[in-house]
Amino acid sequence: MIRSRSSLLIDAYGEELPEEGLQLFDLIANDGDIQHFAAGYIPSHWHKELELFILLEGCIQIGIGSRNYQLSAGDGCFINTEIIHSFTAKVSSPCTYRSFVFHPNIIGGAPGSVFDTAYVRPLLKSGISFLKFQKDEEDKFYFEQFKLAFQACVEEPYGYEFQIRNALSNILLHVQSKTPDNSGCAMPTIQEMRLKEMLSWIDRNLGNPISVSQIAATVNICPRECQRIFQQYIHYSPIEYIQRKRIYRAARQLSETDYPITAIALNCGFSTPSYFSKQFKALMGSTPNEYRSMVIESNKSKTPLQATGYQTCSAAEQRGI
Repeated sequence: MIRSRSSLLIDAYGEELPEEGLQLFDLIANDGDIQHFAAGYIPSHWHKELELFILLEGCIQIGIGSRNYQLSAGDGCFINTEIIHSFTAKVSSPCTYRSFVFHPNIIGGAPGSVFDTAYVRPLLKSGISFLKFQKDEEDKFYFEQFKLAFQACVEEPYGYEFQIRNALSNILLHVQSKTPDNSGCAMPTIQEMRLKEMLSWIDRNLGNPISVSQIAATVNICPRECQRIFQQYIHYSPIEYIQRKRIYRAARQLSETDYPITAIALNCGFSTPSYFSKQFKALMGSTPNEYRSMVIESNKSKTPLQATGYQTCSAAEQRGI
């Protein structure tokens, strides 16, 4: 049940998509390394599930909406539903982590139940967006319950789903106990909804020339406001974001296809192969040819199930990241 991955399935709106075969018990347990993603970066995305996270080693920065938080080895965090977030490795060494991404219904049960109405819905509608945990006496309970849930995922004894549900329920009660009364609503803001629309339009047009004015026009705002929203939530300008998206898409195609590099460059919106190679190396630390060779060598040592790509940051095939 434990998953180790180097990619995300993300649709055109930046929403993380579920993988096939994970619907029976709507929970994903991850055991991975941020460094296994392209350039040590999991780009901005969101999902309808809650997320619990623990950093085992290294140092990372988590972007939550317009804010950044730093986690060091031993720290953990809670991320509420529909919150735009990203992960960035801040060191060159491994940044290993464990996380749970799960639907609130695992805790709340049937809509309208006491668990749903008294505990889960209030957390989703007016709970805190993000909460950091540190390995001290005050947050010891969080790490103990996380460990119990993760161990149940590893061993999968009969009835392990009940053990996981109980541990996650305890964690959510702990989150609520630490949530200030004035924490504010965790629902997306108007700016975040506009951002999702702009990200969707960019994904649909990534292979074409794109200007900031065009992006802004999709949500009827001025270019200056568009720039402000991107800097506030993505922490890159629109043009910088587009450049990274194009390179991540190219990395995915290099990993998963045998298309010529020239064709990949043009398909991903670069005007010339030479410019593509220069920009790719600046971000990824290797040329497209070197990167593809690393993918091949990496996959040789993996089983067919593991051979899903080398440090890619992928998305749904037709939805484009």
